[in-house]
Amino acid sequence: MDKTVFVLLIGNKELGEADHYQLLQEETARTEGKRAHVDVEVVLAPAFDQLRVVRKRLGDTAKKPVDAVVAEPANVTTMDFLLRDLKGKTGLVLLNSWTPSVEQNALGWGSGLPFGTISTNHLSVGEVQGRQISALVPPGGAALCLTGPRRSSAAEQRLVGMQSTLRPDVRLLDAEAGQWTEAAGIDAFQSWYGIFKARSDVIHVVAGQNDEIAVGAINASKALANPAHREMFSKAKFLGVDGCPNLGRRLVDAGTLAATIVTPPNTGPAITSLVAFWTERKPLPLRALTDGTPYPPTSAHGA
Repeated sequence: MDKTVFVLLIGNKELGEADHYQLLQEETARTEGKRAHVDVEVVLAPAFDQLRVVRKRLGDTAKKPVDAVVAEPANVTTMDFLLRDLKGKTGLVLLNSWTPSVEQNALGWGSGLPFGTISTNHLSVGEVQGRQISALVPPGGAALCLTGPRRSSAAEQRLVGMQSTLRPDVRLLDAEAGQWTEAAGIDAFQSWYGIFKARSDVIHVVAGQNDEIAVGAINASKALANPAHREMFSKAKFLGVDGCPNLGRRLVDAGTLAATIVTPPNTGPAITSLVAFWTERKPLPLRALTDGTPYPPTSAHGA
């Protein structure tokens, strides 16, 4: 099939700022592209550089024209610029992003141009994590949630979902990580601990909104100068999200994480949907959702 799909993901490989989920998204995109005989170009770019990268590729007349962009915007602002810049020019599949502006732009996107979104059901992911926390925290106990960047709709939705299923007696503390990386998890934990260290609360669970953030929290807790606090966190249960085979699930199997939530990559379904549009004129779903599943399977129910 003589089609070119440009896949834009979040991260910076050169600086080691690409989480395992984004790398799995990249691998899946390339695999599905080969299977479907579609030319797939994948670029990971940090939040501040995503728009420049897309604009540069679409304006490069030395390369084949791009028939569709599959993009996971780092934030809502980037998503809105992508909608504005690409409307009427090329196809677009947004990953893990949604605001009312998506529906507005779907109207009259462009004749013969595919448009849709595929997202992990982040509210559902948060609900699962809320049940995992509730199963692990004793009556009246406390949990710390280290969220992803709040400018990300995924982070906000996961937090809202978590709060909706958390036992009413669990005291929830939260802090924000600036990125979805281990280093950002360390920074978020240290910033939160700077305020917490003067208190006498006991934290029973630390929930990272992805596995990298959770690993950062584990490493930061092991480096605490206060031996009593080190001991407390050594007994705490750490949770993650994404459950990539070579990180989250591996760490659960090793006992480093108490549980994670497997979120399947969405680049594969995005490319499959584009191929169906081009070959069968099948419209893309405006809002397709993929569910996460707890790992181990019993971890959301306390069994």
